[in-house]
Amino acid sequence: MNAPYRTVATATWLLILLACPAGAKDKHLPRKAGPATPETGIYSPRALRRARTILELRLMELRAARLECVREAVERALRGQASELWHCAKQSQAPRDR
Repeated sequence: MNAPYRTVATATWLLILLACPAGAKDKHLPRKAGPATPETGIYSPRALRRARTILELRLMELRAARLECVREAVERALRGQASELWHCAKQSQAPRDR
């Protein structure tokens, strides 16, 4: 129930940190002159940062989902063991015929 909230809060926190670089005095960073040429790269640094951020957020979501699946599997296993222990305890307490 808190997992989606945590994911959104973490994503917002990361975006805020990425938007405000440490030690930046100006609100705007200086731009490079001219568009990116094939020699300097196909994608702009901004597009690469954005893609990396999106991929990192998606990986965090997948990791959280995987952890949730593991938690559910452990709970199922524990419930199964608990019911087996309960069944064994009931059998040991049952009156015995002599």
